[in-house]
Amino acid sequence: MQRIKSVDVIRGLSIWIMVYGHMLQFWIRPEDYWLKFWLYAFLAPIGATGFLFISGVSATLAYKNNLQTQKVMMKTMRNAYLLRAVFILIIAIFFNFSVAMVFGGGDLTDIWSWNALQTIGISLLLAWPLLKTSKILRLSVAILAIIFNQLLLITLTPYNGQFNVLGAAYHLLFNPIDTYVILNYYGILLIGSVMGDYIYDLKNGSEQYKKEFLFKNKDIIYSLLIGISITVFGILFFYPNFIVFNSISSVLYALGFIIAILALLIVIEILEVIKTKKSYRFLYFYSYYSFTLFLGHNVLLILFIDQLNAYLTIWLVVAAFNVILAVTLKIMHDKLGIRASVKAGISILSGFIALKIEKKNM
Repeated sequence: MQRIKSVDVIRGLSIWIMVYGHMLQFWIRPEDYWLKFWLYAFLAPIGATGFLFISGVSATLAYKNNLQTQKVMMKTMRNAYLLRAVFILIIAIFFNFSVAMVFGGGDLTDIWSWNALQTIGISLLLAWPLLKTSKILRLSVAILAIIFNQLLLITLTPYNGQFNVLGAAYHLLFNPIDTYVILNYYGILLIGSVMGDYIYDLKNGSEQYKKEFLFKNKDIIYSLLIGISITVFGILFFYPNFIVFNSISSVLYALGFIIAILALLIVIEILEVIKTKKSYRFLYFYSYYSFTLFLGHNVLLILFIDQLNAYLTIWLVVAAFNVILAVTLKIMHDKLGIRASVKAGISILSGFIALKIEKKNM
């Protein structure tokens, strides 16, 4: 499937924010907590939202591409999709187990924890029945999921840590509250799937068609304006509550920002306002190896735990790692290519097993 620069830029930017955000979070010494707080408040929602939003866009693009090409039967496509989601979820559980052992003091309750991969895996499973439905229905379900999340959070928070049904429900839905809680990010993934419909139409047209579509359809232009409006509303709604991660204000602030930036990038890409070929490559590597980076960068976090100050050393180390990692990704892409991509490996394995299942049932 042809890669779309705008999508790669958003995914690459999101994983870049996550990687270096985690480094800042783990490496800054306790007395410089203020920097960690403000960076987390403004950037964490954008990185998290971008990653899940683009997962929704990609799900729609893959689904519609398979429908158009008819390379595989519907049952095979469904099985490959569901297997991919299950494999992501299995990796997430092993990841959670490792984090619980290393950073959580062996607390096995953290095996069920809403990191990005667990949320993506379950969100993809829940999204499958809706991919063939209308954009309005998906938007409606997404909005209801985000609203319902806030209502449940208010209802269940008093029972956090209690050994009863409501305490278990809180743990199931909100452990931990400062990460990718399922209902918020399931809604974001569904909204991304709606955006994926428009991007798919643009992707498959000629260059002239894309420009005509952009000005006649105007959905992308409206998306830009809507995104800006949602961001402003999120900031002002219960101000300054938007700096509280996973609050309704924070979700709206980050979601609007991602929609607006993606729409702007699509306009720039179609109209060729900026020649993006060279500058695009940096974030392309982060996008191409997004799952690999998400899993692999955690090993680096133990290097300077609580050791670096907020005024100089943290920036020197992060800048050095930024250069080293960029060069490493370039070499890895040249030498290993798709073989180093966890995301691609999951997709290939899922498709292979789905085809085996189909042949066995014939």
